[in-house]
Amino acid sequence: MAVQVSFYSDAADPLHFACRLIRRALASGKPVGVCVPPAEAARLDQLLWSFDAAEFIPHRRWDGTTPPAPGEVLLVDEAAQLPHRGLLLNLGDPMPSDATAFERVLEVIGSDPARVQAGRARYRVYQQSGAKLDHFSAAG
Repeated sequence: MAVQVSFYSDAADPLHFACRLIRRALASGKPVGVCVPPAEAARLDQLLWSFDAAEFIPHRRWDGTTPPAPGEVLLVDEAAQLPHRGLLLNLGDPMPSDATAFERVLEVIGSDPARVQAGRARYRVYQQSGAKLDHFSAAG
């Protein structure tokens, strides 16, 4: 079965928008992994702690040494490191390794021209692989 890939473009603050998607993804009951560049991992980690004062989003930077807890969001710099193939949220510019093996992929694209170009390149790769694609605007 082809992977479902949803692109979210025009995110003013891609990491903050990712927090909203992560919260929604957790409600699906599927395991959630986030592929985040190392330079942005600390900021995403902090945002997940403070995103909503009334709600805790269980997460950690996963190193692969201890098993994940049920419902825990795993932050990695390479998608192939994840112990599951449930839902993958990609915040990086390169195509995540093993991305088409996941049940669902969410791609967050900001408004930076270089990131938009990288997102378009990933879209074409997913399209050529036979993925089911959709697109949403994160603006507004």
